[in-house]
Amino acid sequence: MVMDLASELARPDRMPAENVPLTESMHRILREDVVADADSPRFDKAIRDGFAVRFEGLSTIPVDLQIIGESRAGHSAAPGTNVTPSTCCEIMTGAALPPGANAVVMVEHTERLSPDRVRILRTSREGEGLMRQAAEMREGDRILHSGKRILLADIGTLASVGKSTVVVSRRPRVAILATGDELVEVREHPDSSRIRNSNSYSLHAQVTEAGAEPVMLGIARDDLADLREKIRLGLEHDIVLVSGGVSMGKYDFVEDVFAEFGVKVLFDQVAMKPGKPTVFGHRGDTFVFGLPGNPVSTMVAFRMFVRPLILKLLKSEVTASMELEAQLEVATRRDSARTAIIPALVRFEGRRYRIRTAPWKGSSDLAGLSRANALVMIPQGEGMIEAGEWVQFFPFE
Repeated sequence: MVMDLASELARPDRMPAENVPLTESMHRILREDVVADADSPRFDKAIRDGFAVRFEGLSTIPVDLQIIGESRAGHSAAPGTNVTPSTCCEIMTGAALPPGANAVVMVEHTERLSPDRVRILRTSREGEGLMRQAAEMREGDRILHSGKRILLADIGTLASVGKSTVVVSRRPRVAILATGDELVEVREHPDSSRIRNSNSYSLHAQVTEAGAEPVMLGIARDDLADLREKIRLGLEHDIVLVSGGVSMGKYDFVEDVFAEFGVKVLFDQVAMKPGKPTVFGHRGDTFVFGLPGNPVSTMVAFRMFVRPLILKLLKSEVTASMELEAQLEVATRRDSARTAIIPALVRFEGRRYRIRTAPWKGSSDLAGLSRANALVMIPQGEGMIEAGEWVQFFPFE
């Protein structure tokens, strides 16, 4: 439902493209196809230091050849240099192959006899030690496509084809609001009845990792006026994330305030453990989430619902979280009402992933989540899922 609504509201101008400097494009989502502006390499080039030869002249080894020139990176051999079976040209890695040459013999396989004579100690075959023009890409080839997340190697590729600026998706602006009288800021020292606001910071990190721009709205107290004002500010953004205040408690006002602002709620709970009291809706073009207040529940709900929506808005080619299969090492009880998505420890052994649930104390146990390296999905059902059975898991990326 989340992705269906995202598709429905994703008009062409919903998340417009923008030009950014290449140096600021890492992890952004491309909104243009990128084509090669020239062959690469632009010429036949040496891929090792040595001597450019005609391989036909090396049928009998060793053989002495006359050195008729030098080719180095950025400085080709002198005009008129033409390699024959009885001659060669000294050449460095990255340098252009002189006319007539069809192989490069490594310098380690030669013996210098004089400034203009060299002994070749090992034979060669045609094309050895060189790379032909356009072997990597040809002018006009599409090398990166719209929808791709720009990664490290892509930065170098973009630079190599002259892209000093890149067309990418504008980042969705995501308002983050924590609720509850029990919360204090991270820098404060809570008394015995209060806790620090961890949700805003974990959500900030998750929003950033997904490729969006987080906007921190702070803490809304269990007071309707305060909650109204902060949610009003949040609705000016592309997505609103409100953590806490979405259960059935006396001071859980979030859904009431959503209704006051005309938010169309599409669901207010999911068959997922943790994360059951997850709310999703929209007001116009703004997507709205009410996330559970328990920290692990908040993070799991974000992973399953918010992150795919952000990637959809960015027009990323990949919107789903990476999902792999592993063999369960220890029998685990199912929940008859909900699918469980819980912290786990996964390892790769014997050409397969093996997984077990991590030690944790429930949906408020952030330290337990920190000890895990994956989330394992235990399907809804009766009884146990036995050791050796295959289950899906989401690795921490």
